[in-house]
Amino acid sequence: MLLPLPSVARRAAGFTLLEILVVMALLGIVLGIAVVRLDDGGERVTRTRAEELGLRLEAARDEAVYAGQPLAFSTDGEGYKFWRGDTARQQWFALAQNAGELAPRALGEDVRIVAQTVNGQPRPLGERLVFNADGMTDPFVLVVQGRARALRVEGDALGRVSVDAEATRAD
Repeated sequence: MLLPLPSVARRAAGFTLLEILVVMALLGIVLGIAVVRLDDGGERVTRTRAEELGLRLEAARDEAVYAGQPLAFSTDGEGYKFWRGDTARQQWFALAQNAGELAPRALGEDVRIVAQTVNGQPRPLGERLVFNADGMTDPFVLVVQGRARALRVEGDALGRVSVDAEATRAD
Protein backbone atom coordinates (compact mmCIF):
# COMPACT_ATOMS: atom_id res chain seq x y z
CA MET A 1 0.00 0.00 0.00
CA LEU A 2 1.27 3.44 -0.94
CA LEU A 3 1.22 6.12 1.68
CA PRO A 4 0.67 9.70 0.68
CA LEU A 5 3.82 11.81 0.75
CA PRO A 6 4.06 14.20 3.63
CA SER A 7 3.51 17.84 2.71
CA VAL A 8 7.15 18.69 3.46
CA ALA A 9 8.40 16.21 0.86
CA ARG A 10 6.03 17.56 -1.79
CA ARG A 11 7.05 21.11 -1.10
CA ALA A 12 10.79 20.34 -1.52
CA ALA A 13 10.16 19.43 -5.15
CA GLY A 14 9.98 23.13 -6.24
CA PHE A 15 9.60 26.77 -5.28
CA THR A 16 6.38 28.59 -4.68
CA LEU A 17 5.38 31.55 -6.78
CA LEU A 18 5.84 33.82 -3.76
CA GLU A 19 9.45 32.67 -3.25
CA ILE A 20 10.28 33.26 -6.91
CA LEU A 21 8.74 36.76 -6.80
CA VAL A 22 10.72 37.70 -3.68
CA VAL A 23 14.01 36.59 -5.29
CA MET A 24 13.18 38.49 -8.50
CA ALA A 25 12.39 41.65 -6.52
CA LEU A 26 15.69 41.42 -4.62
CA LEU A 27 17.64 40.89 -7.87
CA GLY A 28 15.91 43.90 -9.40
CA ILE A 29 16.88 46.11 -6.47
CA VAL A 30 20.51 44.95 -6.48
CA LEU A 31 20.85 45.38 -10.26
CA GLY A 32 19.23 48.82 -10.08
CA ILE A 33 21.77 49.97 -7.51
CA ALA A 34 24.65 48.52 -9.54
CA VAL A 35 23.55 50.31 -12.71
CA VAL A 36 23.28 53.64 -10.89
CA ARG A 37 26.78 53.21 -9.44
CA LEU A 38 28.33 52.13 -12.74
CA ASP A 39 26.67 54.77 -14.92
CA ASP A 40 27.92 58.04 -13.46
CA GLY A 41 27.91 59.84 -16.81
CA GLY A 42 31.68 59.54 -17.14
CA GLU A 43 32.43 61.69 -14.09
CA ARG A 44 34.72 59.10 -12.56
CA VAL A 45 36.67 58.72 -15.81
CA THR A 46 37.05 62.49 -16.15
CA ARG A 47 38.30 62.85 -12.56
CA THR A 48 40.72 59.94 -12.99
CA ARG A 49 42.18 61.40 -16.20
CA ALA A 50 42.49 64.85 -14.61
CA GLU A 51 44.26 63.43 -11.54
CA GLU A 52 46.62 61.36 -13.72
CA LEU A 53 47.44 64.48 -15.70
CA GLY A 54 48.11 66.41 -12.48
CA LEU A 55 50.50 63.72 -11.25
CA ARG A 56 52.38 63.71 -14.56
CA LEU A 57 52.68 67.50 -14.54
CA GLU A 58 54.20 67.33 -11.05
CA ALA A 59 56.56 64.56 -12.24
CA ALA A 60 57.65 66.82 -15.12
CA ARG A 61 58.37 69.66 -12.71
CA ASP A 62 60.38 67.30 -10.47
CA GLU A 63 62.32 65.90 -13.45
CA ALA A 64 63.17 69.43 -14.66
CA VAL A 65 64.64 70.27 -11.25
CA TYR A 66 66.45 66.93 -10.89
CA ALA A 67 67.94 66.97 -14.42
CA GLY A 68 68.70 70.70 -14.36
CA GLN A 69 66.99 71.09 -17.74
CA PRO A 70 63.65 72.63 -18.60
CA LEU A 71 60.75 70.35 -19.47
CA ALA A 72 57.56 71.38 -21.21
CA PHE A 73 54.04 70.06 -21.65
CA SER A 74 51.84 70.47 -24.72
CA THR A 75 48.42 69.19 -25.69
CA ASP A 76 46.32 68.97 -28.81
CA GLY A 77 43.20 68.40 -26.70
CA GLU A 78 43.00 64.66 -27.47
CA GLY A 79 46.26 63.78 -25.71
CA TYR A 80 49.48 65.32 -24.48
CA LYS A 81 53.25 64.98 -24.56
CA PHE A 82 56.28 66.28 -22.76
CA TRP A 83 59.35 67.96 -24.21
CA ARG A 84 62.96 68.24 -22.99
CA GLY A 85 64.66 71.57 -23.55
CA ASP A 86 68.21 71.71 -24.89
CA THR A 87 69.42 75.13 -23.75
CA ALA A 88 72.71 74.85 -25.68
CA ARG A 89 70.91 74.33 -29.00
CA GLN A 90 67.82 76.31 -27.99
CA GLN A 91 65.56 73.49 -29.16
CA TRP A 92 62.83 71.28 -27.76
CA PHE A 93 62.79 67.50 -28.22
CA ALA A 94 59.63 65.43 -27.69
CA LEU A 95 60.06 62.64 -25.15
CA ALA A 96 59.62 59.16 -26.63
CA GLN A 97 57.18 56.37 -25.77
CA ASN A 98 59.79 54.81 -23.44
CA ALA A 99 59.89 57.92 -21.22
CA GLY A 100 57.84 56.23 -18.47
CA GLU A 101 55.48 58.65 -16.72
CA LEU A 102 56.38 61.38 -19.22
CA ALA A 103 55.60 59.35 -22.34
CA PRO A 104 53.02 60.76 -24.78
CA ARG A 105 49.46 59.81 -23.81
CA ALA A 106 45.97 59.93 -25.25
CA LEU A 107 43.18 60.98 -22.91
CA GLY A 108 40.58 58.70 -24.52
CA GLU A 109 37.07 57.82 -23.35
CA ASP A 110 35.39 61.11 -24.33
CA VAL A 111 37.82 63.20 -22.26
CA ARG A 112 39.53 66.24 -23.77
CA ILE A 113 41.59 69.23 -22.67
CA VAL A 114 39.51 72.14 -23.93
CA ALA A 115 41.27 75.22 -22.57
CA GLN A 116 44.68 76.34 -21.36
CA THR A 117 45.41 79.47 -19.35
CA VAL A 118 48.89 80.68 -18.35
CA ASN A 119 49.37 83.63 -15.99
CA GLY A 120 45.63 84.28 -16.20
CA GLN A 121 45.73 84.65 -20.00
CA PRO A 122 44.05 82.19 -22.37
CA ARG A 123 46.64 80.37 -24.48
CA PRO A 124 46.06 78.20 -27.54
CA LEU A 125 46.24 74.43 -27.19
CA GLY A 126 49.57 73.24 -28.53
CA GLU A 127 51.56 76.02 -26.91
CA ARG A 128 54.16 74.62 -24.51
CA LEU A 129 53.80 75.02 -20.78
CA VAL A 130 57.38 75.20 -19.46
CA PHE A 131 58.71 73.79 -16.17
CA ASN A 132 62.02 75.53 -15.44
CA ALA A 133 65.07 73.84 -13.93
CA ASP A 134 64.79 76.06 -10.83
CA GLY A 135 61.35 74.58 -10.05
CA MET A 136 59.46 77.77 -10.82
CA THR A 137 56.74 77.86 -13.46
CA ASP A 138 54.07 80.21 -14.63
CA PRO A 139 50.72 79.56 -12.92
CA PHE A 140 48.41 77.67 -15.25
CA VAL A 141 44.95 76.14 -15.58
CA LEU A 142 44.00 73.29 -17.89
CA VAL A 143 40.29 72.52 -18.30
CA VAL A 144 39.66 68.78 -18.68
CA GLN A 145 36.23 68.13 -20.17
CA GLY A 146 34.36 64.82 -19.96
CA ARG A 147 30.90 63.95 -21.20
CA ALA A 148 29.11 65.51 -18.23
CA ARG A 149 31.74 67.37 -16.26
CA ALA A 150 34.70 69.72 -16.60
CA LEU A 151 37.51 69.88 -14.04
CA ARG A 152 40.28 72.41 -13.54
CA VAL A 153 43.86 71.15 -13.30
CA GLU A 154 45.68 74.07 -11.69
CA GLY A 155 49.37 74.63 -11.19
CA ASP A 156 50.91 77.36 -9.05
CA ALA A 157 54.25 79.18 -9.42
CA LEU A 158 56.04 76.45 -7.43
CA GLY A 159 54.73 73.73 -9.74
CA ARG A 160 52.26 72.27 -7.25
CA VAL A 161 49.30 70.86 -9.15
CA SER A 162 45.74 70.25 -7.95
CA VAL A 163 42.49 69.09 -9.49
CA ASP A 164 39.84 71.53 -8.42
CA ALA A 165 36.11 71.86 -8.40
CA GLU A 166 34.06 71.64 -11.50
CA ALA A 167 34.80 74.28 -14.08
CA THR A 168 32.15 75.95 -16.18
CA ARG A 169 31.22 73.58 -18.98
CA ALA A 170 33.24 74.48 -22.06
CA ASP A 171 31.33 73.70 -25.29
